[in-house]
Amino acid sequence: MTTTSLSGAFPTYAKPEDPSVWARNKILQLSNVENKISFFYKDTLRFLISKLGTLGYINSEDKVVSVKCVHANPERTISKLKEETNIILPILSISQSASVNADNRRRNSPVLINETYWSDNKKRAFRLLSLAPRAVDIQYSINVWAKYKSNLDQIIEQIRLLFNPHLVIENPYTNVAQSYIQNEMDRSSVDVGDRQERILRRSFDITVEGYIPNPKFLITSTGEIEEFNVDAQVF
Repeated sequence: MTTTSLSGAFPTYAKPEDPSVWARNKILQLSNVENKISFFYKDTLRFLISKLGTLGYINSEDKVVSVKCVHANPERTISKLKEETNIILPILSISQSASVNADNRRRNSPVLINETYWSDNKKRAFRLLSLAPRAVDIQYSINVWAKYKSNLDQIIEQIRLLFNPHLVIENPYTNVAQSYIQNEMDRSSVDVGDRQERILRRSFDITVEGYIPNPKFLITSTGEIEEFNVDAQVF
C-alpha cells in the first residue's frame, strides 16, 4: 500500500475546494458513520490454525500422521486432557495472549491510502481510498502436546521451518503481515491425574505484525466517493 496525493484526482469544476482535503473529510465522515468491523483478528487466527493444521509426524510404522490444531488456551487444554481419555496426541493448541499498538509502525490516521482493485467481471481496475490502518502487534501462544519426545521433536522442527525466518499472514485484509517466533519454552510438567502419563509440552510465543484496516471507498469516474462492498484482496 502506498500513500499518494489526490491532486488532479477529481475534476476542478466538480468540487470548489482542494480535492485531497474534500476526499479526506468525506472519508472521515463516512468511516465514522459506517463504523465497520473488519474481523481482522478472527481471520488472522483462522489462518494460523489452518497453517498449523498442515503439520504432521512420522509414526513407528513410518506413516505420516496429521496433527490437529485447536483454538484453546493452555488451561482449557490441560483440563480436557484430564477429563477426556479419547484425545489423540500429539495435538497443537493456539490462543491469543495480547494485542498492543505498534507505535513504531504507526501512520498518521488522516493519511489517505491509495490502492487498486481488479474486477474480473468488468475486466478493469478500480481505485480505492481509505484512511491509514492501525498498526498492531498481536501475540499468540502455540502449544505442542505429545506423549513421546520423538513426535514432539518432529513437530517442533516443522514449526521452526514454518516461521523461517517468518510466516506471512494471508487473509482478505492482507498478504504482507509477518509473524515471528519470539520465544520457545519447555513446559512439560503437567499433572494429568488418573492416567499417570507424563505429557510433554513445548510452547512458542509468536508475534504478528499486522494492520487493522479502515473501510475502503471507491472513486468513480466522475470523482465521487462510494462505499466499497466487494470482498476483495487489494494489491
